[in-house]
Amino acid sequence: MRILVSSLSSKIALYQKIVEGVKRISPDAVVLGADCDADCEGAKTLESKNFLVMKRLEEYSSQEICDFLSAHQISHLIPTRDGELSFWAQNRKNLKQKNIEVMVSKPQVIDLCEDKLEFYNRTKILEINSIQTESSPENIQKKTFVVKERYGSGSNTIGINLKQNEALEHAQKLKTPIFQPYIPGKEFSAETWIDRNGTSHGILLRWRTRVIDGESHESITFKNKDWEKNIKLLFESIPGLQGHCLAQVIVSSGGSLQLVEINPRLGGATPLALSAGLRSIDWFLLESMNQSHLIPETPNFQEGVQLIKKNKIVSISASPTTPNNFH
Repeated sequence: MRILVSSLSSKIALYQKIVEGVKRISPDAVVLGADCDADCEGAKTLESKNFLVMKRLEEYSSQEICDFLSAHQISHLIPTRDGELSFWAQNRKNLKQKNIEVMVSKPQVIDLCEDKLEFYNRTKILEINSIQTESSPENIQKKTFVVKERYGSGSNTIGINLKQNEALEHAQKLKTPIFQPYIPGKEFSAETWIDRNGTSHGILLRWRTRVIDGESHESITFKNKDWEKNIKLLFESIPGLQGHCLAQVIVSSGGSLQLVEINPRLGGATPLALSAGLRSIDWFLLESMNQSHLIPETPNFQEGVQLIKKNKIVSISASPTTPNNFH
């Protein structure tokens, strides 16, 4: 078994947690990292035999990517970046024919999650209301707005808590801007693993207590049975979601939940979820080995596990006195 973590970049903590999961299932397995940047942090950290330099994905045809992965005897592939999900989703069937399993959702749901306007229109009547999203601020009955790109992540170009004239001015800097009401409140992420039948195996909640450029630099796990139940129903009501997925949710001052987005991939703070008992990597491998009966329907997650990222070093601890450091 040879597992490839694509778009490795500087995701060393995530890579190390993936290795832990893989080794629990197959102690002799090899976990490789890959990136188009030969000088990325991952390339410097991993042994050279465990790092592959790839071309940009748009430079590969379907046959070429199959040949590349087959040449390196890759059996499983785990994407880690929004921008690559569509490529792997489109090529998943071809790779499956080569006995290469990819942890990725179906193409149509990848497209849905990348298009914020379409996502709102399709999900606003589900178990948790999506935050209102419009192509113009005139249709939003609020005085302050969030402005962001309609497609992809683009967290570095977002405008937050802007008056209408400021929002329109900020929108001129974007390619395809969309507008949302600014909703003050606490923000949390809900992570899960979804099997090939669309069943969500547990919901792990974590407060996003410090966020930089859209990524949690401080986060702590917690439990709320009602929220977990509703978010599980939310995930399972979107056909095509599969593998590791996370939802970002705002709790308004009145206590209602507003769905911001769903990211159908491992995230920057996913090492925390993996440490707290969401064993997505283990379950992905077990499912690929036709051993789904070993995957728990309702796994138990640890509450109060904290992640802190500082100076590119990720620390995870069950209490402040017992950290596990991942560089």
